[in-house]
This record gives sequence, C-alpha cells and structure tokens, in this order.
Amino acid sequence: MRANLLVVLLILLAGIGASLLLIPHSAELALQKFRDRDYDSARDAYEQRYAAGDRSGATVMPLTRLTLAQGDVERAIELTEGFLAAEPSSVEARELLDRLYQDAQRPGDRLENLKALAEMRNSADLFRELAYAAGFRNRMAMKAEALVRYCTLRPEDVEAQQELAALLASRGDHAGAVDWLLRADDRATGNIQPDSRELLMSLLIDLDREDEAYERARRWLGERPTVADMIGLASQLAAASRPDLGLRLIEPQVTGPQVTGPQGTGRAPVLALELTYIDLLIATDRREPARARLSALSGPVEDAQFGRLLALEVNAGMPRAALEATKGRDLHLVPDWILAGLAETALRDGDRAFPDRLYRELGEDVLNDYPILAANIALGRGDSAAAAGWAERALASDGLATGDRLGAIRILDRTGRRAAAVAAFDRLPLSGTVPEELLEELAALFIDFDRAPAGLAWFTARRQAMPSPAAAQGWARLAAKAGDPAAVADWLAGQPKLPLALLQDIAGSAAERASANPAANRPAAALALAAAQRAFALDPSPRSRLALAGALTATGKPADALPLLAPLLDGGGAEVEAAYIAALDGAGRSEELARHLTAKLARGTLSDAEQQAIVTMLLDHKAYRAALPLLRVWAERQGGMRSGEDWLSVYADAAAKANALPDLAGLLQGRAAAAPLAEAEDSLYRDTLTKLGRKADLRRYLLARATDDRLPADKRREPVSALLALGDKTGAEQALQRLAAGQGPQSEDFRQLAYLWGPRPPASGLDWIEARAKSAGTPTEQAAWYDRLAEYGGGRRVIAGLGGQGLGGQGLGGQAAAPAQPALKTPFIEALAAAGKGKELAAAVRTALPEEASPDRLRRYARLAEQTGQRAAASQAWTALLARKPDDADALRQLGMLAYDENRLADAERLLRRYVATGPNDYEAHYFLGEALTALKRPTVATPFYRTALSQLRARATRGDAAIQTEANLLNRLGKVDNAVALFEGLRKRRPADRQLKADYASMLIENGRLPEARRVLALP
Repeated sequence: MRANLLVVLLILLAGIGASLLLIPHSAELALQKFRDRDYDSARDAYEQRYAAGDRSGATVMPLTRLTLAQGDVERAIELTEGFLAAEPSSVEARELLDRLYQDAQRPGDRLENLKALAEMRNSADLFRELAYAAGFRNRMAMKAEALVRYCTLRPEDVEAQQELAALLASRGDHAGAVDWLLRADDRATGNIQPDSRELLMSLLIDLDREDEAYERARRWLGERPTVADMIGLASQLAAASRPDLGLRLIEPQVTGPQVTGPQGTGRAPVLALELTYIDLLIATDRREPARARLSALSGPVEDAQFGRLLALEVNAGMPRAALEATKGRDLHLVPDWILAGLAETALRDGDRAFPDRLYRELGEDVLNDYPILAANIALGRGDSAAAAGWAERALASDGLATGDRLGAIRILDRTGRRAAAVAAFDRLPLSGTVPEELLEELAALFIDFDRAPAGLAWFTARRQAMPSPAAAQGWARLAAKAGDPAAVADWLAGQPKLPLALLQDIAGSAAERASANPAANRPAAALALAAAQRAFALDPSPRSRLALAGALTATGKPADALPLLAPLLDGGGAEVEAAYIAALDGAGRSEELARHLTAKLARGTLSDAEQQAIVTMLLDHKAYRAALPLLRVWAERQGGMRSGEDWLSVYADAAAKANALPDLAGLLQGRAAAAPLAEAEDSLYRDTLTKLGRKADLRRYLLARATDDRLPADKRREPVSALLALGDKTGAEQALQRLAAGQGPQSEDFRQLAYLWGPRPPASGLDWIEARAKSAGTPTEQAAWYDRLAEYGGGRRVIAGLGGQGLGGQGLGGQAAAPAQPALKTPFIEALAAAGKGKELAAAVRTALPEEASPDRLRRYARLAEQTGQRAAASQAWTALLARKPDDADALRQLGMLAYDENRLADAERLLRRYVATGPNDYEAHYFLGEALTALKRPTVATPFYRTALSQLRARATRGDAAIQTEANLLNRLGKVDNAVALFEGLRKRRPADRQLKADYASMLIENGRLPEARRVLALP
C-alpha cells in the first residue's frame, strides 16, 4: 500500500515539474506578443528586459523596431547607439542606425556612422555615398579619403578619379592629383574632360614635369590631330604659363603640310591653327618669325577671324600691316582697343586717311574712351577746335591719370588755348603720388607756363619728402631757370653721371640768364660752364677731357671738341677713337675721318685687338665696305680674339648691309663642299641663299645636307621641313626615305614620311612600303610593314603579297589563301576588312582562331567580322576570346546580344547575367537581359534589371530619341504605362513621319489593352 502511494507521489511531482516547464519565460512572452502584433505589450516587455540589463541583440533590435514603429526615432537611435557601443562590429546595427540618422535629419552623426559602415563592408557604393555626404558637410579631408577608397575599388570610374584629382589639387596635394589624373587618362585612353586636361597640364608644369606634360599632350593629339584638338591643347599649355610647350606641340603640324580639319582640308581650319601658332610665337617673344608668318598670309580672312588677325599684327609690332589690312573691310569687326592703337600709329606716321575713315564710318563717339588720342587725331587733321574740345572733355572726366592730364594740358597749349592750358595746369592736383616718369614733363610745363618759381618750390618739397634722381633732376632744371645757380653747380659737382638732356637744359637756362645780364648773373655763367665742362672742371684728366669733348659734340659744338681730343689720340684707346670719329663726323670732316682710319689700319703694326677695335668703330659708324676685307680674312681663318663663328656672323652682318651677300654665299659654299657646316653656319648659308633668291641652290644644298651620311640622323632630319617650305616635296620624300631605311614602321622618320604622304600615299609610296615589307628579315617585322600598307590603302597589295604564303592553306573562295605564319595573319585579315571582303575575312578569321592566344587580337578579329557583316565569324571570335578570358566583358556582352538576336534566350540570359555581374554602366545590357527573362516567362526576375537599366539610362548626360524610346519601353515593363505614353507622345511630335515609331507605340498600347489610343496612333477608324 505504501509502495503505491510513493508511485502516485512521484507521478504528481513529475506532472508539476512538466507544467512549470510549459510556463513561458519573459523573453518568450515578449516575442509571443510581438508576433501576435500586440506591440504595446511587446514593447513594455522588451523595455522591462532592457531595464533589467539585457543588452543583447535579441532584446535591443526588436525593441528598436517597436520604438521606431511608434514614431519615437530619438529613442530608437539611443537604443541602437547603446547596442553598438557594446557590439561595434554589428553591420546590421550600423545599417539601421544609418537609416535612423537620416530620418532624424542628423547628417553629422550619420556621416561618422557611414564612415564606419563603409569601412566594415569595404563597399565601393558606400564609399561613394560617404564622399557625397562628406562634401555636403564640407569635410573635404574625409571626402578625399572616401574617394580614394572608392576609386581603388572602382578603377573603371574615370569621372570619380577626375573629381578626386580636382579635390586633391585644391587641398595642395599636387602630386596625388597628378597620379589620379594620369590613371584616369590612361584608363579613358586620353578621353578625360577638358578641365581635367587643363588641370593635369598645369600641375605637371608646376611640378617641373614639363616634358611629361608635353608628351601627354602629344598622346591626346594622336598621329593625325584635328585643328580643334591642337588649338585646345596649345591654349591649355599657354594658360598654364607655358606657351613655349604649346608652340612646340603644334609647330610640326603648322610648319608641315596642310592640316586636315573636321570637315576636310580647307582654309578656315588651317587659318585658325596658323593664327594660334602666331599667337604662341608672340607669347614666347619670337616676334620676328611671327611677323614673317603674318606677312606670308595671303588673301582676306573671314569676318570671324579679322579682329584676331589685327590684334596679332599689333602685338607683333606690325601696326602698318594692320592698317593696310583694314582697307576695304568693315571697321565694326575691329575691337576698340585695336582701333585706338591703329589710330595712334596713323597719327604718328602722318596718315590722315585712317582717322578720317574711322570717324566717317563709326562716328566720333568711337574714341569716347580715348579722349587724348582723339585730341591728337584732331590735331593731325588740323582741327584745333575739336582737339581742344577732346582735351577739355578729358580734363573734365573723373579718374584721369596724371600723365593723361599733362597730355591734355599740352594739347590745349598747342591749339592756342594757352590761358585754358595754364588754368588747367594751375588746377592740377599735384601730390607726392605723381609718378617718377612724369617729373621731367612736369618740370618742362612749369617752365613753359612761366611757373618756374612755383615749380621750384614744388620740386624742392618733393625732393625732401621723396628723394629720387628724377626729383633732383627736376629741381635742377627749375633751379637753373629761377633758383640759385650756385646751388645747382654744387649739385652738379656731386653727380658723377647725368643725362645729356638734363645737362643741356641746365646749360641752356643758365646761359640764357647769363646772357640777359652778364654782369649780374656771373653765377649763372659759371653754372653754364660747369654744365658743359663739368668733368673737366672736376678732374682735368684725359678721361675728363674726353667727357668734355663728348658734351661739346652732343650740344652742337664738335669743332670745339676736336682740339681737346687731338692730344689723346696716341694711346688713347678705342673710347678716344670713337669720340674723335664722332666729333669729325659732327663737324662734317668726312675726308679727315676716312684718312684717319685708313692710315691707322695701313700702319701694319696694329695688334689683333687694335685691328678689332678699328673694325668695330667702322661698323658702329656704318662704314661696312671698309671693314669687309679684314672681316673676311678673320672669318676664313677662324682666328682673332673671337671664335671663327662669331667673326663669320660679324662678316655676314656687314656683308648684308654693304650689299655683298654673293661674296658671303661663296665663302659658305666653299666650306659646305669641304665638310658639313656647323649649325650656325648652316643657318647663315640658308638665310643668305634665301635673301639672294637662289632657291635652286638652296634646294640642292638642303637635299645634300639631308642625305649626307657624315651628319648624325637628327641633323639630317631638320632640312626636311625646309625642303617642304620651299615646295620641294619630292626632295623631302627622298630624304625621309633614306633616313627611314633600315628602321621599322614605328620609327619617327617613317611617321614623318607617312604624314607627308597623307592618309592615302601615292603609288610610289605604297611601292616603297611594299618593298620594305617584302625585304623584312622576320615575320614580325614583315607583319608590321604589311599593317602600314593596309592602313594606307594598300589592302589589295597585302592580300596579293600574303595570299601566296599560305603553304597548303585553304583557299578563300577562289581567292588567296591565308598565310601560314601566325604573325602575318593579322595584317592579312586587316587588309581583307579594308577591302570589304567579308566572306574571305570570315574564312581567314576562322583559320586564325585555333592558334591565336592574344585576347586583344581576338577582340579585333571579332570587331572586324562584325563590321563586315560576318556575324557567324564574329560569334566564333568572341567565343574564342571568352575561352581564353572567361570574364571578358566585351565577349560576354556581344555573345549575349547575339544570342538574344538569334532568340537563344537561355544563352542570352546566361551570358548577359555574367556580364552585368561585373557592374557595368550599360543600360542596354540590363534592358535586353530583362527582355530575355520576360520572353522566358520570368517577368518578376526581369524587374530588377529593368530598374537598373532605367536608372543608368536616366543618369546619362545626353539622350537621343533612341534612348528616350528605350526609356519608354522600360517604363512600360515596370508598369508605368502613363509615363511611357508621355515619352512616346513627345517622340511622335518630333518625328511625326516615323512609321516604325508609330508601330512600336501602338504595339505597347495594344499590349496594355488601350485599343482606342492605339487606333488613334495608327490613324485607324
């Protein structure tokens, strides 16, 4: 009985224990209430657990969501932040906090969280988003760091790399900016944005990497640059303060044959490039060649370029040529500043025709901004009243510079308005800010207007307040006129050097005062004597005697100077000789001057230095004929104290001025026959023959120099451009062919030869290239020459030359067989493509595929097959490429598209999925993948691809009608039919006669059951 009771007791205890296990815990109760959507109770339960210290994800995350569902965003943020403090590696919590910060509009907090999230996920998209957010908050250091991470993960995004480079440059990291720009440029194969190009040029130059900047610019131009590209890059280099590099970039194009522009060869593109070239010449201070090229321009330029041409002529120092160019042209085309400069030139040259025409065609108001110029023009035309009016207008204007005010006052005086001029002068707001260069004119006006005492006071104050040589000289002028002559004499004694004009003014004013009352003005007479004989009075030495003689000669008393110089002639040196010759010349003693120099040379006892001094004097005084014999001797023997080339240069200059250029040409011809001329001699010989008009001799010389094997190659290349400038294209070709012999087709000499031939070389040029190909020593070299032959229009020659090399090769439909050598297959295929032989090309491609391992060549074969309409061969080439490079994006895309076109939908899906997985910005691939999935009855799977295609399409900077129609189709696929209809309606308005568009539009409407609208589109009843 007791045993039975024990059993019952045990059963009861077990039942009670089991029932206790069935009672839910607090966590299970909270979860149960959450699932039953009893959110208030669930939140209370989770809050109790949280208050009890449970900070696990199982508590915090549901509580956060419940809190957010009830609109308490700040509490949700507090909970998530607390959780992350304990679990900082939780990606899910970071993502939730990112959304919460956005909802709470806390961009600063979100930025730091987004940075941590991007680091945890190492996501390119997140780093890109972080860059945007950091830029919005002006956190440029963080933005730069985020862009670096993004560009590292997405190296194909060249736009982001350019953005990063600009940011780094603005922050002073020029080297880093250059690095990213170079990456972007290499990735984009030279197609980065113009602003990025300009920035790259500027930074490379700032970093002393000018050669790299130049080579990069050459890469951008390519082998056959357009005029627009050349002008743009040259302008960028000029904007970066390196016009010399811009000049170097385009000079081979400008000095070579005619350049081909975007619309073919024509005068307008070449003129634009020529003007840019001239502008760069002026910017690099090469004004002489700039003037030569401006002078060589023939015929009138179009209106759009006329103003620029005149500006170049003015800047190049050719105002007369600019004036001449305005004849018969509309002056409204010329900028005002150029008109003003031309008017000044005409005025200076006494040409009244241009100012008259300026007023006649444009009216007197054309020079409103240049009243002083207008006044001077009026003076030149003899219209004193108009000149005075312009001068008064100038004086009445505010902000007129002091120099212009002085000019206007002088004009008033010249027009007989002396009282008005004096009154204006008296009102002149003089201060210590009067520029130094105006002090001389100011002193002259004080004297001319009988204001010498006032002027003396002003200059005395100026000299004390702002000491300067100009202030002291102005004071001396006025003091000599109205001040203390003794003080001026004392000042003169302390001045070792003074301008000749100042000494003359002082001497004249002092002499005038002395002559008016000699007895009372002895100090003035003493001042006049001191001004004229200052050096001699201070130190009666040979040097002082020489200085006094020079002063006498300069003031019109050369006869008085000769007795002073005569004692100094023996052993006096070149300076004495020069002064003596100047005095003889000033006194009109020409015969005495000639006898003196002749006798000195005839003595035969002179040293080389003395002979050189005499020759130098002869040259200085333009006695070129007398100097020529001795100069030729020195030039021939290359002796003297100067080098031979220097004496040759001196002899050449004297010969040119003495009309003895044939003698110079003979000397140089003899030297050229004996040995190649040095660079300076070569240039001189060419210039001499050009001046003599001996073009035939010049051509023979240039061709001989270009083919002279004694010279290094670079010296033989240079004459080619000169031959071209002479119109000797045959000689240039001959020289380049000789230079290119023994070199490959990638050599600079062959490239110049090819440029000379142009895109379609003559038959003789093709013969030369073909001969080089046939004589090549290796298949690789032979292939390179055949490549060039095909490129220059000799495709049929390549086919004929290589077709017979297919040893046992299969014939191409009765045509030549493909060559057996692998290296020769590529030029053969290229030639077939150039000749438009699609079937033969397809067969040749098929023979090349089995042994071709280069992905680039396989890609090229596929492209050529596509271009010639050989889709099957293209497909085989793409397939071969994919076999060798399974992740090749081009192959995946093209094969996927081909599969879709051929209704192989499963293949299209497989290939296009692999392609879009690489993340390309290719809306067409995403669209057709979606279409393939839709055709396979999987519209739900297609939807994400449609959305991606739509997003990428809308992000494009420009969209044509085809892209808009694709967008409409995408909207239709995504169920946004009304939006699609709106786009189709817009296309119909632009293309009302496009029947295919109407059919596509109607088809979409029918598909969506909108039959009445479809009838309207199709114009059906």
